[in-house]
Amino acid sequence: MAVNKLRGTQVLIKVGDGATPEVFTHPCLINTKRGAKFSCSANKVVVPDCDNPDDPAWQEVLVDALALSLDGAGKLDTAAVKSYSDWFMSGDGKNVQVWIGAVGYWQGSFKLTSFEVTGDRNDYADVTVALESDGPIAAFAAQ
Repeated sequence: MAVNKLRGTQVLIKVGDGATPEVFTHPCLINTKRGAKFSCSANKVVVPDCDNPDDPAWQEVLVDALALSLDGAGKLDTAAVKSYSDWFMSGDGKNVQVWIGAVGYWQGSFKLTSFEVTGDRNDYADVTVALESDGPIAAFAAQ
């Protein structure tokens, strides 16, 4: 069976501009690496078998909360530094979409939780960003 593959450049993190209607664009500073991680906080509970209390019990997982974390990296686009610094300093959320090629996307409010600029001698500066969902995330099929 053939695997339906997707190039890494087709995974896009698009940030909204806050206008009406809102326009989403993929920032040029996320140009080499991007990722989306779905996670949950959960409580693990051991549930004994009342009919056989000496037998090993089974563990159950109770999901408490869901989250989506995004990360991106690339060569620094100097035109984006001020807007990302302002976003980080504001503590505000922005609407963000995470596109998976022509399959579809997830959308919700995200906070910029990390913005790092690094540089090495005889190389261009790099940037990494991390975003955390701030409330519910909705999924959409591509149109």
